[in-house]
Order: sequence, then structure tokens, then C-alpha cells
Amino acid sequence: MTQKELLTAIEALPKELQFAIASSVLDRLAVEGPPPISEQLKAEFVRREEAFFSDPHKGEVWESVREELFRK
Repeated sequence: MTQKELLTAIEALPKELQFAIASSVLDRLAVEGPPPISEQLKAEFVRREEAFFSDPHKGEVWESVREELFRK
């Protein structure tokens, strides 16, 4: 079964069951801990952190970024 097929099957279920399934999956994942982070993503985090500390006034506050991303 593909991811799309599985999602379609889950969406056909009653909302209460969808929430129960989602909760069970999230609980299981929480026990396993965070997913592994690729070396590429780690390098990007380091690059951004270094850029921030080299000029902290150059970045944007989260509120501004959030507003730009989620305004509709």
C-alpha cells in the first residue's frame, strides 16, 4: 500500500478513529526519540548559526517570518 493509498483509507474513517490512530502513531514515535538528522541538515544548521552570530541584527524575528509564511 502506498502512502497516498494509506492516507486515503485513513481519511475515510470517522474523525474519532483518525485521531486515535494519529495519537497512537505519535506516541510510538515519541518513545523512539527524534528522527536522525542528515549530515547535510546538520551542516545547514551550523551555517545558519554561524551567520546569525556573525551579524545578529541581519536576521528576522520569528513573528515576522510566521506572519509572512502563514498569512492568507
